Amino acid sequence: MLELHLETQELTLEGGVQVIIRAAGLEDLPQIKQLYWNTYGDTYTIPEIADPVKMAEALVDHHNYLWIVSQCGEEIVGSVVFAVDPYHHLGKAFSGVIAASMRGHKLIYAMMKEGHKALLGPEGPCALIYAMVRTFVSPSFHQHLKELGYIDTGIFPNVRKLRDYETHSFKICSGPQAFQSRRPLPRIFNQVQTMYRLVDRLLHLGPAIMKSIELPPCPQPLLELEVAQPSDYPQGIEAERERLRQEGRLRFGFCPLLEPNLMLINPEKTVRAFFNFQEVDGHATMVGLETGNYDMVLLLESVAQACERLQAKYLEVLASAYDPMIQAQLWQAYFIPCAWFPAARLDQGQRLDYMFASRSFVPLNFKGLKLTEDCKPYLLEFFKLYTARLWEELVTNA
Repeated sequence: MLELHLETQELTLEGGVQVIIRAAGLEDLPQIKQLYWNTYGDTYTIPEIADPVKMAEALVDHHNYLWIVSQCGEEIVGSVVFAVDPYHHLGKAFSGVIAASMRGHKLIYAMMKEGHKALLGPEGPCALIYAMVRTFVSPSFHQHLKELGYIDTGIFPNVRKLRDYETHSFKICSGPQAFQSRRPLPRIFNQVQTMYRLVDRLLHLGPAIMKSIELPPCPQPLLELEVAQPSDYPQGIEAERERLRQEGRLRFGFCPLLEPNLMLINPEKTVRAFFNFQEVDGHATMVGLETGNYDMVLLLESVAQACERLQAKYLEVLASAYDPMIQAQLWQAYFIPCAWFPAARLDQGQRLDYMFASRSFVPLNFKGLKLTEDCKPYLLEFFKLYTARLWEELVTNA
């Protein structure tokens, strides 16, 4: 496996301030932790930042992480992390932070630019890098990302909580080979078509095949799902998920750079739902589902009910862009399409599109958003779909 590497760079900022941009090491952990604490206090939820053990693991894992810092004198004044999925040739940029005294110098931009050289270059491991960016940050930061090549392809309402629930935009930055092997003609449920057209307008993905699907109301009663006991799975729930994947019994199994830390199971142990769940802010992503041959809408509603009982505030799923039935089933279960992930998954030499759908368990809060012109169409489309789904329910039950 390729070891990720970054050439050390020296920069001179305005006023003659000297900064070194380099790869971080384990010895930097105390200063990095303090940098995030100074900015966010104890509200930061990303595990690699919030959990010192996971931070240490990421700092020494040079195959799956490229952690970049800026150093001024002896002080670390900036940090940004890239995680890499070597199989799918995907990267994720996240957790950028700059010391208050160094803001306004485009340091995040400079660090990310060096990261892109290492990851998206001709010898780099990534065809595509994605980022989820707070819409509360300044418009200038979104502009800097645009200069780096990032394009907005969706939005995540109420996705994370620092002090209040915040909406994030979904951005991708593609390398020269990202779309050459993309599978064309996604097959999409009719409620997804406007979002796809927004992305197609920017990336010229080509036509999609539209499908109109009507589903009956969700069967009742819902399934009772409980948290699986770790003692029942001594090898860990990730090993259980991988076993089901190898046996071809797993749905929603593609969710790059996320591992499960929670599993829900029915009393008969025929349904297993895997999640990456952050208790601090109630953020959950489903990363695998064994269906037990139950109706999919029933399963999705049951999963949502169980997650809400566990104090989840937000639940998201990645679904195939070539399976309009599963997209319709998500819609029926109140998972609203919110972002398009083009060329996300590598499968038998082709890169496949995926769609994010999300369900919020708290009232949507768009107060204080600093939307760029690139973000606005996605938020407007999400709100239109959200209200359309509510209207469908009202008409059905009238």
